[in-house]
Amino acid sequence: MRRVLAGCVLVGVVAGCGAAEEPPAAAAPASTPATTAPTSAAPTSAAPTSAAEASATPSASPTPSPSPSPTKKRKATSRVRDCFDGDCLLRVSRPVTIRLNAKKFYYRQFHILDVGKSSITYLVEYPHGGGAQATLGKGGTSSFGFRKRPTVEVSLVSVKKGRALVSITAGKPG
Repeated sequence: MRRVLAGCVLVGVVAGCGAAEEPPAAAAPASTPATTAPTSAAPTSAAPTSAAEASATPSASPTPSPSPSPTKKRKATSRVRDCFDGDCLLRVSRPVTIRLNAKKFYYRQFHILDVGKSSITYLVEYPHGGGAQATLGKGGTSSFGFRKRPTVEVSLVSVKKGRALVSITAGKPG
């Protein structure tokens, strides 16, 4: 059991511990203000049994990216349905569930659990069990994805008076 848990935690990055045939990639911080923590789940396999499974583990080489800002092309919205395609600038002030195009991203949704004074916390549940949670400070960015599908990049642009501006974008396929 310790081997499995040690194999799931990689330099603060939580790897998927779902079914052995499809271990998802986890929320990977791409800048300093982000942190990740595992959620509870019972692993269904002791260790990757093939090179393909072992290669599904994300690398721990974060790449800083500039904080997204509102543009004419991407206007801020409070409608979570505008984020289905993985491209929105979302205003939130309370916990919300953001549905995603599962055919494109593999993941059906993720949840913003908390909007704090200077941060947000979100949770991604893996389809085969387990998940990852990340807390982002202003300018913080993290992402989650699965194999060769586009990643979902989540960035905290700002938090003012209990309202967070969160950028959600589709990244490059893993």
